[in-house]
Amino acid sequence: MENIFVKETDTTPEISFNYQKGVLEIKGVSIPEDTEDFYRDLLDYLENYIKKPKSKQTTVSFKLIYINTSTSAILARIIKVLERLHSQRHPVAAKWYYEEGDDDMREIGNDFKAFTALPFTLVSCEEII
Repeated sequence: MENIFVKETDTTPEISFNYQKGVLEIKGVSIPEDTEDFYRDLLDYLENYIKKPKSKQTTVSFKLIYINTSTSAILARIIKVLERLHSQRHPVAAKWYYEEGDDDMREIGNDFKAFTALPFTLVSCEEII
């Protein structure tokens, strides 16, 4: 499998997935016009990835500044796919980064943490870069 890299825009996040290392990062603002279309390739990729991960562990980092409701639904689907991998005895760790004082993004992270079986860590940072 190839690595994925999608450049950030004003309305879509940067997405990078290093297949060899098992590291996924979604970073920036996610308010795409067609959320399903934007994330379709990543979801398809993850469905294939969980069949044959290369690394001994998979790590996903969410470094989002702002998301819309449809992105929240897609992120839940991404987490559910990774839960299936985790249930196959392949360690998966999730990190949700939020900027200090951004109570909304912290709460969204807490909501995701509450519904997943993945090890899910909330990380406060000065600025998401």
